[in-house]
Amino acid sequence: MKRAIIYYSLTDNTKTAAEKLSEKLDADIYRIELEKPLPSSKAKQMFEGGRQAVFELCPAITGVSERFRDYDEIILGMPVWAGKPASPINTLLTDKALAEKVTAVFTFSGGGDNGGCIKVLRKKLDNLKYDIALADRNSKFAGENDKKLDEFVQRLG
Repeated sequence: MKRAIIYYSLTDNTKTAAEKLSEKLDADIYRIELEKPLPSSKAKQMFEGGRQAVFELCPAITGVSERFRDYDEIILGMPVWAGKPASPINTLLTDKALAEKVTAVFTFSGGGDNGGCIKVLRKKLDNLKYDIALADRNSKFAGENDKKLDEFVQRLG
């Protein structure tokens, strides 16, 4: 089975997990980038990113190509913004052929449970079987991430 990990990462939390998963699963890895980056100020990033997520906006992205059609399975990684998937993921999932190949997701939250984000994703991803909620590296729960990733890898096989 040919797998790809596609992720968006603003602060490299998701990037770190994507790299670990790529190595453990022998999967190709692709990073999504915003064509127009978010503001450099942390406060403005939170405001703009949250606004985009709440209104389910689809900003222009790069890092995505037609090569994704060559994969049997896609694992998607993202931060949680305002309880929803980061807006670049909304853009990615407008490609229905790609969305159909997503069977697993991993999310990062700095404020707690990622359940609301997973609920939104389940509505958009008909073939979603596996999910894992990870904690931002500054969270008191971040120490559990490696164990959760190992369990996720086992479930994915």
